[in-house]
Amino acid sequence: MHISSNKLLFSVFGAACGILGFIGLVNSANAEDLLPDPVIGFVMGDTLQFTPNPLHASSDSLGDWSIQAIGSGLAFQQTNPVTGNFGSYSGISNLQVDIQKTNGPITVYLQAGTYAIPSIGMPYTRASTNTESTFGYVPEAYIALAVGKDWSVSLGKLPSMGGVESTFTYENTNIQRGLLWTQTNSVSRGAQINYQDGIFSAAFSVNDGAYSGVYNWVGGLVSVKTGESSAVTAGWTGSLSPNAMNTTATPLLQNNSQISNLIYQYTGDRWSFTPYAQYTYIPSSPSISIYGDSGTVGYALLSTYHIDPLTNGVAPYRHISIPTRFEYQSSFGNSRNSNLPAGLMYGPGSSAWSATITPTIQLGKLFARIEFAYVKAFNTTSGSSFGAYGTNNTQVRGMLEAGFLY
Repeated sequence: MHISSNKLLFSVFGAACGILGFIGLVNSANAEDLLPDPVIGFVMGDTLQFTPNPLHASSDSLGDWSIQAIGSGLAFQQTNPVTGNFGSYSGISNLQVDIQKTNGPITVYLQAGTYAIPSIGMPYTRASTNTESTFGYVPEAYIALAVGKDWSVSLGKLPSMGGVESTFTYENTNIQRGLLWTQTNSVSRGAQINYQDGIFSAAFSVNDGAYSGVYNWVGGLVSVKTGESSAVTAGWTGSLSPNAMNTTATPLLQNNSQISNLIYQYTGDRWSFTPYAQYTYIPSSPSISIYGDSGTVGYALLSTYHIDPLTNGVAPYRHISIPTRFEYQSSFGNSRNSNLPAGLMYGPGSSAWSATITPTIQLGKLFARIEFAYVKAFNTTSGSSFGAYGTNNTQVRGMLEAGFLY
């Protein structure tokens, strides 16, 4: 019964994707430009911004290049740390450089450095360990080839399609990633075809999913601008065949999943809102020791209030903002993998809600933000939630991040 109802939801997501695509094709001929092109360049939230004057280098033979840098550290205190974690941490959150070639038929993006990826409700890993165990010291690097006026092809280590939140702390309105983000992949190697014309944009990708090295994932999304400051996006990405890999960067269940998203985005000078729904499904695959279907259903609302308002999306020199995030996610089914007794989230049939608030100030190139995050889990499997014995159902984190964006 539970599985069938979620398959119905999955079908609704697919239908929405098709309807949005049809609307976009009908209206694209006389449309204005869509939201900023996500294919190449920095993917940022609306609370932190890089300096408008990055380092530049140019030549007749190599084209125009820009270089931007991020350096930041964090410190936090948490309740009910799991075994292997401490009650408090401090250290580097990002020490990176982003390099772009922004003109000509071939554009380039390269991100290099070290990074932590803190996530609410999940154990924390320091930047040096996290970098080496996930995507390495060049986490994203790709080229985009222009094919006509509206088409391009991206090749390399790309941001993954599933979900809303980006991977790195400074790209997001909150320091930590959310509950729904933990069920998605972050970086994929592969190729992506991109189309953008007026109010309609679309992309199709063939990739290696959760960084597995096996190119058995495909994905597609369509986005339609519904107003001057708003858009609706529907997307699906997922595995087409079983893959037994199970590492920090490539967890077994998530790497064999299918992810559907329906997203609404509004961005104004004072307020921004991003409500979205997410559905993930992992089919039974006995050949890789997944002996039952499972998945998650989640809902989230991300919002920001700008005390210092934006002007056409650009923040003033002093920019104070208050972003929040509220989430609810539940799991269904049971993969019955003996090496993964918790399955998804905090055990089969578990659920959780979270609340996060992250007051932020940026003064030119410098920024600081504090964060309070609360997670409450339900119907947990003993040993799979919080605390030294995995039996506590709540966790609170108070966090500070500060640094520079150049």
